[in-house]
Amino acid sequence: MPRFPSLFLHPLTEVRCAFFAIAQAGHDAGRAWIISPARFARSFYGPDESGGVRLRHRRPFRRRELLKLKMLTARDVFFRSLALGFARTVRIPRRPTEGLLANLLHVIEVLHRVRPDARVYVDWVLTGAEQGFRYGGGGDDVWAQLFLAIGPRLPKTAHRVEHSIDFAFWGTGKDRLRGRSLARHRRAYHATVSKWLRISNEQVRERVRHTCQRFPTGCFRIGVHRRVGNVRVADLQHDGKVPSLQDFVMTVQLILKIQGRPDHVIFLATDDAEAVTVFKDTFGSRLVLQDQVQRTTADLGEVHFRDWNQLSIVDAVDVLTDTILLSYCDVLVHASSSISTFASVANPDLVLMRVSATDPSSSATGYTKIASPPIGHVEIVPEAGQHWPGHDQRL
Repeated sequence: MPRFPSLFLHPLTEVRCAFFAIAQAGHDAGRAWIISPARFARSFYGPDESGGVRLRHRRPFRRRELLKLKMLTARDVFFRSLALGFARTVRIPRRPTEGLLANLLHVIEVLHRVRPDARVYVDWVLTGAEQGFRYGGGGDDVWAQLFLAIGPRLPKTAHRVEHSIDFAFWGTGKDRLRGRSLARHRRAYHATVSKWLRISNEQVRERVRHTCQRFPTGCFRIGVHRRVGNVRVADLQHDGKVPSLQDFVMTVQLILKIQGRPDHVIFLATDDAEAVTVFKDTFGSRLVLQDQVQRTTADLGEVHFRDWNQLSIVDAVDVLTDTILLSYCDVLVHASSSISTFASVANPDLVLMRVSATDPSSSATGYTKIASPPIGHVEIVPEAGQHWPGHDQRL
């Protein structure tokens, strides 16, 4: 059980913190109950001949399994959130099996819940045992190479938050919120991002600056995030299927038809090598993307699972730059991913178009023509110490 500080030290402050911690824990537990499990089905994987991953067996969750998972998950999330709400010192470790943006989502879900007087340290120092977070070598501090420090290093006695809390950030939960609930969720986390995160990496700023020079002033920007279509990515989609490349292309074409803007640019962020070829063939000179980044194919693993000698901090710079550029677009065409989720909270006014593999024709059905983007000088990524850009602080 978590240890909570005495309510007699600072009565008013502690009572206020206790109230918000309990209310937040109840809210988080309720959301976990609704969303859990955050995967489409119970899936079993194995290696294939090409070095990737193949699906060995998949079956739906049984009713008894679902009930047990929901009960256990809601209970665990309640106590995790409650302990975090009371903690005076908080240590946020990296999640070794996740990529950069999933880890960043974990950081902001924790920061969103800390008490006002809490001291926080993000511990992204690599140990060499990571399976999916290999942006450097053992002993490298990935956070310090990308962001300003949130706080000084804390002792090991600080409260560690290793597990997920907000299930709307994880797996199939990314697709659960709709309408006003999603809008409130995005604006709440946008406030957290604006308060806490400052990009300090000069490569990120320079790449964003360079890429934005290819966006004509006042043009209509469509961002596209396409994840490589392997079996593990499919298990994180609400329908268990990864939308095809043609689904993405069709959605973009429908948006362009509805919007009727000849001055448009399509920014593609992807780890899928095939997507680059298809989008270049389809959209030609209207397409903008980062060329010199590592990509993969559906029969291989995702880039962040590659061997240590194949990855470095440059790969983290690649994905962070892509995410920032997506957040500066007017519309984001996407499937379920941590990159698109973070872009949506970095810019809560970004119009989201979820591509469906089950019903591709519905992807842009609900799209309506949006107002022209503001015309004016395009600002650069904030310098260290400035706020994260919102839609009103564009790149």
